[in-house]
Amino acid sequence: MQKIFISRDLSEDSIFHKSLTINGFKVHAASLVNFAPAPVPEIPPTDWVFFYSKNAVAFFISNVGQAALAQVKIAAIGAGTAKVLTTAGHPPQFIGDGDPARTAADFLKVAQGSRVLFPRARDSRQSIQRLLADQLVVLDMVVYENVAKQDFDLPECQVLVFTSPLNVGAYFSKYKWKGEKVVAIGNTTATELRKLEITNAVTAEEPSEGALAELVLRLVKE
Repeated sequence: MQKIFISRDLSEDSIFHKSLTINGFKVHAASLVNFAPAPVPEIPPTDWVFFYSKNAVAFFISNVGQAALAQVKIAAIGAGTAKVLTTAGHPPQFIGDGDPARTAADFLKVAQGSRVLFPRARDSRQSIQRLLADQLVVLDMVVYENVAKQDFDLPECQVLVFTSPLNVGAYFSKYKWKGEKVVAIGNTTATELRKLEITNAVTAEEPSEGALAELVLRLVKE
């Protein structure tokens, strides 16, 4: 039985887990990053709050409270983050497609000149912020810490699926690339893999578990 590693904690009813196991694969799902809340300062006046990730939503709400989102417009980098916001009672007015460059360009069409708060991880690449810094009033807020784990053991897998640059760094700080097939959730993760001279990495068409599962199935059939 072929084994698939994905650098994300998954439940057995997740799309990725179900899609792979029903096709006869063993899925090893584990985030290689630890998360913890960061002290949050007073929120500045803002027109929008733009969320990069599900974790940013969770830590923002737990640290600041629901009321902070009641009087602002909300943006999400992609569908997964948007779903978490909607479940929390704050459906976003803008949803990107997960790609930083396209999402920044599309967001600018509705928010040019606005004040935009970006809750993020301390180690975030700040991709949207950097792309829009000259065209928006960017307000930066670290709401959680993300630190690579050092103590973990994983089985040898035939396909490695990475969901962030930090997970890439954590994995390859312990294991060498032995020619396994490698999948990146997006361009920033793919860039990190290229820095490590992992030459066969392919990027999902969109940063979703469904797209990752489809790509893995396609790769193992080649």
